[in-house]
Amino acid sequence: MGKLIVISGPSGAGKGTIVQELLEIYKENKQKVHLSVSATSRSPREGEIDGINYYFISEQEFLEKVKDGDFLEYNMYGTGKYYGTLKSHVLKYLSDEYDVILEIDINGYKQVIGNYQDAIGIFVTTPSLEVLEQRLRDRGTETEENIKKRLATAKEEMANKNIYPYIIINEDGKVREAAQKIYDIIKSN
Repeated sequence: MGKLIVISGPSGAGKGTIVQELLEIYKENKQKVHLSVSATSRSPREGEIDGINYYFISEQEFLEKVKDGDFLEYNMYGTGKYYGTLKSHVLKYLSDEYDVILEIDINGYKQVIGNYQDAIGIFVTTPSLEVLEQRLRDRGTETEENIKKRLATAKEEMANKNIYPYIIINEDGKVREAAQKIYDIIKSN
């Protein structure tokens, strides 16, 4: 059986970049790994492919799957659309000896550990809230209003980071080191 790994952290902490580096480390070590693909009730954006970027399903189908207990975790976001991780998808890869990585938020992590106590929870953050704010600003993709919302959410997430057994500080220019620390944590569990 593979290991289930949950990686969470505030927007701007570098989770996605670290996960991509982590996948490279797995590849270099010839280890089996799968980055889970979420299901969503939103429509595909231009260039997105069903089963690659997300599993695109109708809101009605999503809610039926919720009722049937088909999700390991799910949530509705401010957009009014649902996102979630299908149990069958994760269990298939775990049973095929793959380590499965979920990149989800704190609420999702709480649901996962309620359903799968052996999950390895890792919270990725920045050295400070100021560094996080600077990263969000440096993206150049966010409005001032969105930056303020993301920072408010980040403060809440950082206040709850201790529910995770592992916390990784993603320092500028040290993505590989952060990914290696996560890989070492996974392999030691």
